[in-house]
Amino acid sequence: MTMWSPEIEEKIGPRYLAIADAIERDVSSGTLPEGARLPTHRELAERLGVTVGTVTRGYAEAERRGLTVGEVGRGTFVRSRLAPDDFGWREAAQAAAPGLIDMSLACPWVPPDGSDGRELARTLAELASGPVPDDLLRYDPATASPRQRAAAAEWLGGLGLEVSPDRVVVTSGAQHALTVILASFLENGDLLATAELTYPGLKAVARMLGVRLRGIEMDGEGIVPAALDEACEGARVTALYCVPTLQNPTGATMSEERRRAIAEVAERRGLVVIEDQIHVSFHDPALLPIAAFAPERTLHLTTLSKWVAFGLRVGFVVAPERWVERLRSGVRSSLWQPPPLMVEVATRWIGDGTAERMGRRKLVELEARHRLVREVFGDDFEVETSRHALHVWVHLPEPQRSSECVVEARRRGVLVAGAEAFVVGREVPPAVRVSIAQVPEREDVRRGLEILREVFLGRSDPYAQIL
Repeated sequence: MTMWSPEIEEKIGPRYLAIADAIERDVSSGTLPEGARLPTHRELAERLGVTVGTVTRGYAEAERRGLTVGEVGRGTFVRSRLAPDDFGWREAAQAAAPGLIDMSLACPWVPPDGSDGRELARTLAELASGPVPDDLLRYDPATASPRQRAAAAEWLGGLGLEVSPDRVVVTSGAQHALTVILASFLENGDLLATAELTYPGLKAVARMLGVRLRGIEMDGEGIVPAALDEACEGARVTALYCVPTLQNPTGATMSEERRRAIAEVAERRGLVVIEDQIHVSFHDPALLPIAAFAPERTLHLTTLSKWVAFGLRVGFVVAPERWVERLRSGVRSSLWQPPPLMVEVATRWIGDGTAERMGRRKLVELEARHRLVREVFGDDFEVETSRHALHVWVHLPEPQRSSECVVEARRRGVLVAGAEAFVVGREVPPAVRVSIAQVPEREDVRRGLEILREVFLGRSDPYAQIL
């Protein structure tokens, strides 16, 4: 245990915030190294001459900022910024083991008949048999060639955005786009608002860059505008990350009224809006994106990865004209430019209808799997989702806990993502995200759901593996 004792006497404001600020400062400077165990609440209270409750609030604020992690019975520790379980999928690498059913990752279905691979082979053969465009072998500081960005702009126009090719920045997937955006628009210590249940990949990037997260209250449509406004009133929030359509993990979709309200708060509070629409495709309802209501402050992000092919690591960001070069610089700083050959495959698939054809087949299969969820789970659980979502958000009955169900499901051969992976803050709801698209065979989806039903109802035999 460290003998750490912060200097807070000269600080103005609440003592608990001074403690949290001191932890943040000393973590950044290296005074508190990763893994360091902080003093107990009582010990630090005695050293500082404050109440135990003040230290408890200070530690809670530090954990909310992603600086520390509390372990029951062990204490409070400085959190690693590169923790291997940042995405909440620490065990996903074990999914290749025989008999395991991986329902932890929100990836699109890959038909086991090899049809997706044949589509890729056909496109590569077309490229090989015809004249290869010279721009596939050149470096383009604009992140992709003009014709590739033009194809992307035309497709984005069909999703409700009026955009010129010059406003399209191409990245190597949506996760790369998020990293570039946060690195380009936020600094260490800045506050980023997001839903109180949010995408684990965002949490990982924010922790890596030292960006603090503030969880915003949600309802059935996602982020509550009044709660966002209140959060901005009490703190200097720099940006907002939101997923208006098929929110991860709840599957919530904002109405147009809600999108307008979020845009209004962002305009009034001067927020940079990071609009993640990676689940939007040709088949989604014609809801205008937030970028349509706040075009001068919204970075609109989308990709083909969630409804065509996860391995097609190409992302598109539509940016206000004044921010385009800043984003391009971020792409150049991280990987110069996304691989032109991969961008070529993606834009060809958009232009020749391959993306739509592949996506529609996956949609038919996805709808069948949602029917399986309703059939197997019935009325036993409250389930939040949408028929186009790659996952379902299952509220567990009392007294079940998310972490315990994840462990038991793993013991029974099914991988799922617990609520802990998505929470921004301290309150962990009793819920689990079950991804239904990635498993190749439908009968394995049924088998996984039946196992999960038993686990969630607490009907697993705790002595089944004791010999």
